[in-house]
Order: sequence, then structure tokens, then C-alpha cells
Amino acid sequence: MQDKEVVMKVVEDVGRWEVMLAGINGDEILMVKKGKCADKACVEGKEYKVKWFDPEDYLKRILEDEEVFRKYKVVYFVKAYLRKVLDVLASAEVQRMSMDLNKLDA
Repeated sequence: MQDKEVVMKVVEDVGRWEVMLAGINGDEILMVKKGKCADKACVEGKEYKVKWFDPEDYLKRILEDEEVFRKYKVVYFVKAYLRKVLDVLASAEVQRMSMDLNKLDA
């Protein structure tokens, strides 16, 4: 099974309407959804670890560590929520660039 099919199967299993973002990295699935979900998922006999985040907590978390987003191949998302994620990442990058410029000026 391809990555996209695996993620979509898990998204359907946990309740598609509550999922804001879902991705995969090897045997780990990223699940950003309202309400907790299981820590593991089994698709066609293969077990995957599910890393769950609440949507608001996830936005705060990616400010601290972008790899929580960047290391996953995102295959399912709600458009408005992905825009929020990208806005957060862009503003963090602008802030870092500004700090770098301030260091150069000093």
C-alpha cells in the first residue's frame, strides 16, 4: 500500500470530519485532529505509530520545532488549517531572519 492510501485509511478510521492535517514518515503517522485518537493503527497487517496533536497545540508546537511538520509527508489537510500552519512557519522564518539581521548590525 502506498503512503497516501495508508494515511487515508487511518483518517477514515478516526473520523475524517475531525482531522485537520495528516501525514506519514515511515511507520509513524501524524494526526492533527479535535479529540484524542489511538496511539497505534493497523493497516493491512502493518502497525503504525500515531502521533496525535490537538489543532491549537500543534500550531504552538511547530513554532518550537518545525520538524514536527517538515519531517512528515502531508497527504490530507483542511485547506484553511494548512494556511494557518504555513502562516505560522512563515512568520517564524521572518522573525529568525530579523534576528539574524539585528546580529549583523550589532
